[in-house]
Amino acid sequence: MYTSSEFSTWVSRPWKTIRVQAQPASNDWKISGISHDTRTLKAGEVYIAIRGENHDGHDFVEQAVAKGAAGLIVEKDFPNIQVPQLVVPDTLSALWQIAAGARTTWQGTVIGVTGSAGKTTVKEMIASVLSQKGTVSKTLGNWNNEIGLPLSMIAADRASDYFVFELGMNHPGEIDLLAGLLKPDWALITNIGKAHIGFFRTLAEIADEKAAILNHAKHGVLDADSEWFGRMKERFDGRVVALTDEPFRVSQPGAHMMQNARFAATLGLELGLSKEEVQAGLDEFNPAPMRWATSLYHGMVFINDAYNANPLSMRAAISTFAELPCAGRKFLVLGGMLELGDCAEEEHRELGRFVDSFGFERVITIGGLGAQIVCNGLPGVEKAVAAQVLRDELRAGDMVLLKASRGERIETILAELKKEL
Repeated sequence: MYTSSEFSTWVSRPWKTIRVQAQPASNDWKISGISHDTRTLKAGEVYIAIRGENHDGHDFVEQAVAKGAAGLIVEKDFPNIQVPQLVVPDTLSALWQIAAGARTTWQGTVIGVTGSAGKTTVKEMIASVLSQKGTVSKTLGNWNNEIGLPLSMIAADRASDYFVFELGMNHPGEIDLLAGLLKPDWALITNIGKAHIGFFRTLAEIADEKAAILNHAKHGVLDADSEWFGRMKERFDGRVVALTDEPFRVSQPGAHMMQNARFAATLGLELGLSKEEVQAGLDEFNPAPMRWATSLYHGMVFINDAYNANPLSMRAAISTFAELPCAGRKFLVLGGMLELGDCAEEEHRELGRFVDSFGFERVITIGGLGAQIVCNGLPGVEKAVAAQVLRDELRAGDMVLLKASRGERIETILAELKKEL
């Protein structure tokens, strides 16, 4: 909960108020939150009109008011709309100013998580672990970019004991800016891989970009076994903690999940939790949607890991799938990996060779990028074709893994398949 005077102070602009009968007499009024999307805006929140690549939030101001927006943050005056308005030069800058203002009111421990893969999972694991000791606010979903992070920060309960946020990037300079806004007490870097390498020239550049979170942190948790550990550590003046070797259990399979848990466990132990509390938090961890989401349908196991993919996370998922016990056959359904730039064709071909090394009974690749995953399988088909092939060939005891970048929306194959399976 915020007050109108806080928002006004943080953006250095006065509210333009149109007096109506329903408006409180007080010059200072309560704000329950902030929203940039009229589809999810709740009554009592302030609507901030942000200009995007495809839409201008100012076109939806009337919808926001109709849904009960308590006020507007806009770049131009709307004189015919009778709600308080903060008119600012740039609404995205105002969003950052409000998030920065909110950050100054936090008293709890602030944690920032970045890396090429596993950010959301580690964030959720940390939140689950730390909830054993105190109250936790965390990133909403995967809102980890220039809009999502400040929105998540503003949505946080300011009285929380812990604040856990993930920082994402796809262009140089983003992590430094996001970390400068968050100002984490603790920074965690999960790993370095070729995610978004289309915007960088080398893995070293990606490592340096991720390491920029340390520019604004007091403490860092790093993987001492990473080839990038020394490069990151020598550029950081704060305290560095290596991952714990204490044994902990996780419910999900795979070495990568155990590695994710080590980050959460290390931080939990550093913040004073007992081993028993850390384990309890890991036991209560629930993965985010479409991250190794396993379902049983007519005797067949479907693993929806379709939230996102890059060369690192693809290999981790496929290796884990290969190790799972299975009464029947294993089917692999893969889509393309986005934002790989000039490396895209090479990375997809290398992935194809990696897939062939396991000898899966059936591999289906989807679309143009999927066709570049050259392997012993059905290449580059449409989603409807893939669904039909699975419908015709699957039987009880079989397992299916679906994985691709978010933009490929490969999970729709599963939804289509289950309609008539």
